[in-house]
Amino acid sequence: MTYNYLETLILPYRKSLNSTETLIADHMIELGSEVVNKTLANLSEETGLSEATIFKFVKKIGFSGFQNFKISVASNFRTFEERSNELVVFSDISKDDSPYVVAQKVVNTNIELLENLIATLDEALLEEAIELLTSSNTINFFGQGASSIVAYDSYHKFLRTDFHCQYAQDYHIQLTYATKLGPNDCAILFSHSGNTKETIEVAKILHQNKVKMIILTGDPSSPLVKLANVAFVVLSKESEFRSETLTSRLVYLTIIDIIYTSMMYVGEDQNRKALLDIRRALSVTKYDGD
Repeated sequence: MTYNYLETLILPYRKSLNSTETLIADHMIELGSEVVNKTLANLSEETGLSEATIFKFVKKIGFSGFQNFKISVASNFRTFEERSNELVVFSDISKDDSPYVVAQKVVNTNIELLENLIATLDEALLEEAIELLTSSNTINFFGQGASSIVAYDSYHKFLRTDFHCQYAQDYHIQLTYATKLGPNDCAILFSHSGNTKETIEVAKILHQNKVKMIILTGDPSSPLVKLANVAFVVLSKESEFRSETLTSRLVYLTIIDIIYTSMMYVGEDQNRKALLDIRRALSVTKYDGD
């Protein structure tokens, strides 16, 4: 059984593909790792489409050229036998499964999501995001609905740094606060669909004020991506009782955890002091046994 890197690679672009691009995507996924042995001429003959059309598709899914695309595929394809877990994924859960089997399948799905993250995470984007954040006066978190929960969790984490952080749950307050930010501030916005109207409106205000923006979304064609300085596209799949938003939350929080941990070491002395000060302040909330 093969882990199809191409399926994972193309997934975030599915919604934006036209019928011709969908044909190319399906053919490549069917080929799997064999695509690395193909030339543009081969694929053109097999699909009945021009080489230029296939080349444009490769660029649309984030590659500078066909050779670059093939190198990525060759580097990331591997079989399930090479993985440490071989359990079936969440979508294979049935009503006859015991709670323990359900637990195995849910955990395995989460492991698969995190493995996909490692396979697709761009190191240059991470470094750029960290540079934006460390050079800012404040870090601000925005999101609506389920994304608001992720934004709040991220805010709670970054409060432990030496940076000044801000979060507001109310949409009107978010709009108002966005007008107060400027070029020396950074905002992290979450929207898995990429088309949440409220988040887009907040992003427009931030963009007008030249605020540095980091976007986490599941849609590479989202208007938010076009406004962002850095955009992370998160891969996830739906199952019957678990939406894309729920499965992607784990990946969003992991990306934030990676950035947070990296930043703690950028200004280690200041962040260590900030963390100790916070722990000291919170110590009054601990039960002392008296």
